[in-house]
Amino acid sequence: MAQGMKWMQCPVCKQTIHWKIPDGALKDVKRFPAAIIIKHDDHYLIVYVDSHLQLADTEIAGAFVEGSTQKKA
Repeated sequence: MAQGMKWMQCPVCKQTIHWKIPDGALKDVKRFPAAIIIKHDDHYLIVYVDSHLQLADTEIAGAFVEGSTQKKA
């Protein structure tokens, strides 16, 4: 797999951004392309990487929300 620093032009603000997939982060991925979420300034990108960790596609996240689990009473 092609480890190391990746770069791309942000489709939102057109800046060049650099990012790295942490070692072992995709070790349990069973199917590619795999989705990775990148926070960049005030927006989020969803990037898809292939089995060689090369950029396969990109999309802009429409919203960012944090989920929580409700405790049973």
